[in-house]
Amino acid sequence: MSFIGFELIAKRTWTVLPGHTFSMSILWNKKKIPSSIGRDIYHEPGLILPDKRIAATGRIHHLSENTINHYEPLQTAPCNLICRSEFPLENLRIELLAPKKGIMEPIHQTAVLLWWSNENNYIKKTELHLDPQSIESNPPDQYFMDLSFLLGKI
Repeated sequence: MSFIGFELIAKRTWTVLPGHTFSMSILWNKKKIPSSIGRDIYHEPGLILPDKRIAATGRIHHLSENTINHYEPLQTAPCNLICRSEFPLENLRIELLAPKKGIMEPIHQTAVLLWWSNENNYIKKTELHLDPQSIESNPPDQYFMDLSFLLGKI
């Protein structure tokens, strides 16, 4: 059995404000996999530095005064891997819901996806650089990332 998960990683500094919420889900054949839904809710203002997690799949995480370690850079919790059920990767997409005013520059210039996979207890992390042609934006806050081209090269 194999498991997968995704994390959105900052490549430039991102500003978050109280109330900013990011939601990431895995879609297969345009249908959302319920166990993949991840939500990151920021209750405190801050900066997410390059190479830190902005959002991830498979869990809900609140970042507030009580959950933030003020001695470490701001980032959300790692993804939880979900069972892949042997579906073909060419039909895989990621849905990202982001704050309406949270993304000032094109997302493919400010973030990358980390793809985590676990097959036969072998954990693999792959960095996926987003292609602007693979991202469909539905204003004001929804993005669909078609991963078929990226995953086909791995």
